[in-house]
Amino acid sequence: MSDHIAQPDAKPDGKLVLLVDDEFDILSTYTMLFEYSGYRVATAANGGQALAAAALEQPAIVVSDFMMPVMDGADLCRAWRADAGLRPIPFILCSAGIVRDHAEIAYDSFFRKPVPIDKLLKEVQRLLLKGRREE
Repeated sequence: MSDHIAQPDAKPDGKLVLLVDDEFDILSTYTMLFEYSGYRVATAANGGQALAAAALEQPAIVVSDFMMPVMDGADLCRAWRADAGLRPIPFILCSAGIVRDHAEIAYDSFFRKPVPIDKLLKEVQRLLLKGRREE
C-alpha cells in the first residue's frame, strides 16, 4: 500500500475550495492535500468566517464541518442556500458526531468523519464536473 495521495484524474485548474472547520489540524492537513492536488484553498474556523471569505472571493466548492462555534455547518449551509449568489456552489458537510434531522439541510454530499481524503477529493472532483455540465 502506497503512502502518497493519488492525483485526481481531471485537472482542477486552480479552483478555489473553501474549507470550514474549527480544528486547526484538520484545516492545515486538508489545505496541504488540496493544494497538492492543484486546488487553491481558503479556510475559515466557523460559518460566519466562511460567509465573509465567500464575500471576498466565491469558491468553486465548500467543505464544512458540522459542529463548530459561532455558526455551525447546518446554519452555514442554510445561509449558503438562502444566498442567490452562493446557492449554486456545491456544499459538502462532514461530521464526527451524530447529526439529527439533517435531511432538511440542502447539502450536496455528507461524509462521516474521519473522511478518507481520497474519497473527499473524488467527491469534490465529481461535484465540480457535475456543476460544469449544468452551466
